Amino acid sequence: MSGLNRRRVRYVWGILREGPTEAGYAFFRARRRRRNRADDDPELSASDRLVLSGDFDLSQRDIAAHRAVLSEQAASGPREIRSIQWFLPFFHLVTGGGVHTVLRFADHFAREHGVTSRFCLYDRDDPATARGVGARIAGAFPGLADSPVTPASAPLQAADAAIATAWPSAFPLARFNDTAAKFFLVQDHEPSFYPAGSASAVLEQAAHLGVPGIVNTPGLADVYRAYGNMAVAFVPAVDTRRYRPAEGPRGVGTVRIFFYGRPASPRNAFGLGLAALREVKRRYGERVEIVSAGEDWSPGSYGVADVLENAGMLDDLDAVARLYRSCDVGLAFMLTPHPSYLPLEFMASGVATVTNANPHTAWLLRHEDNALLAPPLPGAVAEQIGRLVEDPALRERLAEAGRATVAATRWEDEMERVWGAITGRGEAFS
Repeated sequence: MSGLNRRRVRYVWGILREGPTEAGYAFFRARRRRRNRADDDPELSASDRLVLSGDFDLSQRDIAAHRAVLSEQAASGPREIRSIQWFLPFFHLVTGGGVHTVLRFADHFAREHGVTSRFCLYDRDDPATARGVGARIAGAFPGLADSPVTPASAPLQAADAAIATAWPSAFPLARFNDTAAKFFLVQDHEPSFYPAGSASAVLEQAAHLGVPGIVNTPGLADVYRAYGNMAVAFVPAVDTRRYRPAEGPRGVGTVRIFFYGRPASPRNAFGLGLAALREVKRRYGERVEIVSAGEDWSPGSYGVADVLENAGMLDDLDAVARLYRSCDVGLAFMLTPHPSYLPLEFMASGVATVTNANPHTAWLLRHEDNALLAPPLPGAVAEQIGRLVEDPALRERLAEAGRATVAATRWEDEMERVWGAITGRGEAFS
């Protein structure tokens, strides 16, 4: 499979424009077996860069005003919500799991309840960038075409409710008090995205602001409640019209394995995956074919050109679904409390799932029932994949159980549960 998607073409063209020296360096760098120190930025860690580049501070006056809104919110009864101010991070791909979920909720609230949504791009202050994001939103969700997208410093109108959508956005939410209710759409434990340091310490303060949480999955809701917060959990669903099994039997012969490979995201355990798959390839050779996607990177740069191919960042969800359908086994790791959407998409696509054991995801992933779980050790992961290579009946049994798991949940039902909670007319925050 070729990894030459549009993002990859832009990346290659950018290198070529810098001249033959840089092109030659990039060519040989992509094919060496080991990285060298020159590839790493020694100046600042990602943790320090995040804190230095953003506004992650609150005065005592900010906190007092914020607490006053939350106090009035807690004392009020059922509320009318006709407008929502969302605090949204900048994004390139509207199909990204977290952003897509936010926009899915906003679109549902608009269609079903007549809510007007406004989006503040809290981490960008360029009006042209905000307009570009607005165009991407309108292209994916026509029902939100009239929803304004404003840059960080633009004045905000009063709203019936305001919702943070990422841990950094809890800070501008805390400073916005022209609203009757505040909520925090929590989709992972973002302090865990960083090692102990500036970013993890600052981001964790978002959980101490007392904002009621709309939390993506029950396990993550338990984590957010452990900070002393009220929360209501929802279970993500899968579009089973898009993510569906291949038609007819998969046949015999080569077992095709998908790997969610993201070097830039430590929570997805890229190195663990490479180590496990290198062992799988050593054991089974031509009996397995391994393909990765999720981020643009060169297998040669990591010494695994003879182990797998990388399809890169796929910005077309139909292409993602076709890739899944072509595979027999799906490998994805998540070392934070959220299980990721990939196991759900694997299951809907009829793909047997392998992932790491994680107590926060036990509500969904059950070893030997709808998935195979392993401790985060290369040999243990390779062993579970090997079982699926050698046992087609086990693959089929897990695939069937996975399809039954995802069939039980519908987005419409989950979003209506959230609507009932935020209006105070349904399930209570607990």
